[in-house]
Amino acid sequence: MTSKCPICASESLSTIYSVAPDYITGSVFQVQKCSDCSTAFTTPRPSDVSPFYPEKYRRYNPIILNILKIFYNMRAAKWSRGFKSPGVVFEMGCGDGIMLNSLRMYGWQVFGNERILGAAHFARHQLNVPIFVGGLDALSPTPIADLIILFQVLEHLEDPLKTLKQLNPLLKPAGKLIIGVPNFGGWQAKFGGAKWLHLDVPRHLFHFSPQSLQYCLNESGFAITQVSYKSFEHDPYGWSQSILNLIFKKHNLLTRFLMQLENPHIAIIIHLVLATLIGILFLPISVLSWFFHSGAIIEVTAEKVKSME
Repeated sequence: MTSKCPICASESLSTIYSVAPDYITGSVFQVQKCSDCSTAFTTPRPSDVSPFYPEKYRRYNPIILNILKIFYNMRAAKWSRGFKSPGVVFEMGCGDGIMLNSLRMYGWQVFGNERILGAAHFARHQLNVPIFVGGLDALSPTPIADLIILFQVLEHLEDPLKTLKQLNPLLKPAGKLIIGVPNFGGWQAKFGGAKWLHLDVPRHLFHFSPQSLQYCLNESGFAITQVSYKSFEHDPYGWSQSILNLIFKKHNLLTRFLMQLENPHIAIIIHLVLATLIGILFLPISVLSWFFHSGAIIEVTAEKVKSME
């Protein structure tokens, strides 16, 4: 148990989930929430995260990878329309570089970073996307980017507030910061509870709601200008896998298969059929959740309001 909130240092904490299992190692964690800044977080925090990030984590099979490329191209097109002309984009935690590659096709100058060399290999050698390995300390704190992206990254960081404060001086005065995180306050999160697909402890060290995300951005010198809760790639599938987690003892079996952590067998076929049916049935609920600001994902666009020295 943690005695203070790692974001605002408040001692007004409550335990949301006393048992939150990790589907990769089987380790069990808890999720606590701060009543002051509304941030939830995983506890205890692993001293070594490497066992929880297998080599194939997020290394999806070619079919899923091509589907993701379609969705990422759609996001790249949408984000590009928010600018008069393409400029320089930096993506923190860019993974395989698919998002940056999509933005490059729209005329952006791109670069990104990753925490370890292996994670940057595909982007560097297959997509020729410029990536450096390491933290933000490697960058001079001067305005270098018109667009900064943290897509499904902020929740993984040890100190999100510190990171956002480091990103502030890197953004040009008229630039935009785009953040996508799982929505801990959404319908899917409340329905799935500790077995919600996107809870993903302990890789997700933090669990953001719209309120807690706004708190962090305000504290780091950003103002939110736009919020979206729509995600075709996260909502229907998130419902399917979360419901299967509630039914079956082995969690995220289909997700393990899609990440090539599980070999094909009869249970996979059963889960795939059930997931397809559930996804179709819950598509209307996914759409409704977007309109009621309760989708599985929060995507915010923010602008810098002051220089963080």
